[in-house]
Amino acid sequence: MILSPQRLHKLSALPHLQSTWYLITAATLTVCNKPEQIPYLYHYVLHQNQNLPIGSINNVLSEFESIQATGENRNFSPYRTNTQLFQISEKFRETILKTAPLSGLPHAINSLTLLRNVTPNDLLSRKANRNLMQPEYERGQNYWNSVYTKISNRITSQLSSAYPDLWTYTLENVYAPLLSYMGILNKEETSLIIIASLIPQDVNPQLKGHLKGAVNGGVPVETVREARQLAIEVAQWCGIEWKESVATI
Repeated sequence: MILSPQRLHKLSALPHLQSTWYLITAATLTVCNKPEQIPYLYHYVLHQNQNLPIGSINNVLSEFESIQATGENRNFSPYRTNTQLFQISEKFRETILKTAPLSGLPHAINSLTLLRNVTPNDLLSRKANRNLMQPEYERGQNYWNSVYTKISNRITSQLSSAYPDLWTYTLENVYAPLLSYMGILNKEETSLIIIASLIPQDVNPQLKGHLKGAVNGGVPVETVREARQLAIEVAQWCGIEWKESVATI
């Protein structure tokens, strides 16, 4: 098992990532194509939130497996539902969705599907958070500029010169509707999730830009470094190897 209570306790104790460690972990697992680890992580966080014994997680997951198999007891939940639990659940879903353009839609679909299968009914998302008819181009451009700051025009030119439609796709389909949307995850959380999504893929040119971009956007450098190390450690647990040293800041 990649995730154990001991490993998760270690991650949850990181001083600069008290509210984001599980989001970074979920992103890294999704990119590493380990969606089967998401249910345990999710219920670990919910158990932690309600001070439930961690040893009962496997029993909870077994109950959800039974629900999937039989269709019975669909209202099962071991938790006292509150706004905070729903917010945690939404952040899990949004985190995984934001990995989609970075590591592939199939990975995100598989993680979100397994997450849905173990989510109590009253913690499921019931409606879309975005208006698909009104892409926020200006918001996407502003977010792009905040990441790349002084070199944003240069990076834009590089993408356009590779293929003009590459820049159009990047802005209109990735940055505008998805990465720049802050209705669930804030800017710092989004920056750290992007970093975690890039680390297992051995793509240092993009990682360097987003490490610097996170700091440019106001994330403390200590937090960025700790998030980087967390993602590296989880990726190593998943068996990831790199051709060269992972970019740092």
